[in-house]
Amino acid sequence: MLVGLRAMLCIVSIVAALPAHAGTLAFPSTGSMPVLSFSATVSAGRDTAPGTALSQAFGNAGLAVSGTDCTITQDISVNGTLVPGYTNVYQTGVPGIGVRFYITAGWNGGWTDASSSQFNKTDGGTAHYTRADLVVTGPVGGGTTSNLPSMFIKFTGSCIETVTATQTLTGSTSVTGNGCSLTTPTLAFTLPRAFSKNLPSIGATTGDTTLSLGLNCPAGVKVGITVTDAVNPANRSSSLSLAPGSSAAGVGVQIVNGATLVSFGPDSAVAGTVNQWIAGTSAGGAMQVPLTARYVRTSSKLVPGSVNGKATFTMSYQ
Repeated sequence: MLVGLRAMLCIVSIVAALPAHAGTLAFPSTGSMPVLSFSATVSAGRDTAPGTALSQAFGNAGLAVSGTDCTITQDISVNGTLVPGYTNVYQTGVPGIGVRFYITAGWNGGWTDASSSQFNKTDGGTAHYTRADLVVTGPVGGGTTSNLPSMFIKFTGSCIETVTATQTLTGSTSVTGNGCSLTTPTLAFTLPRAFSKNLPSIGATTGDTTLSLGLNCPAGVKVGITVTDAVNPANRSSSLSLAPGSSAAGVGVQIVNGATLVSFGPDSAVAGTVNQWIAGTSAGGAMQVPLTARYVRTSSKLVPGSVNGKATFTMSYQ
């Protein structure tokens, strides 16, 4: 007799419901960010060095963090149009003026303008600062800022709900690019007759003749000057080349600013260009820059004759 055997297999499935997020990260109120605005008016020299901050705005939105046990990533993006040639400065509608954003690097850390960063924190309040700089990006024009960029911030992590906020800029800024006018656009030095005995050796000088370059400037403008050899623009020495029509040889012309010998540079108004020198900072109104021209012996062989030289002055208003 056959006996049927029957077995029963029982599978018990237990599913534990785990919370999707174990901690919290939040602003004092959803999406809250401080109100940032720049000065109502700013002014700068036309050729102020790029990167110079003309106005800064700071804010602390604050963050509350509790129970987190994962890596939190802070992602930053900016809604704006980049200034050509820059990767982190945005247009303002005023030539030569842009906006750069910064944010706290981590909890209470230093400033960063990177697109993202990662950090951990268990709980407690944090300082969460934002900053915006109104910076020079090129020759400063005049106008009023408009359509200012904004910064979008997002915090993500496996242990928190995603948190977002937008940092905006309010108001507008009137920008003035300061420059000077030349009251003596041309200087014509007439050096006295010199003799070989006045130039006994290479490097000897004679015939000092002084004239003043006149300007009219707003107060506070730092005036830089670059002198360029018009006959040989690549000349970076302190001896001006002789111009066509000169019959002398073994002699050149030097230009002296006060007691300082001037070396020649490129025809450029960019702040800090090669051999640019600072004539001073205007108190407002007329400004005089005394310059002296003189002969200099440049060779062991000295040939008598006429001496002509040509140079251009490029002004930089910083």
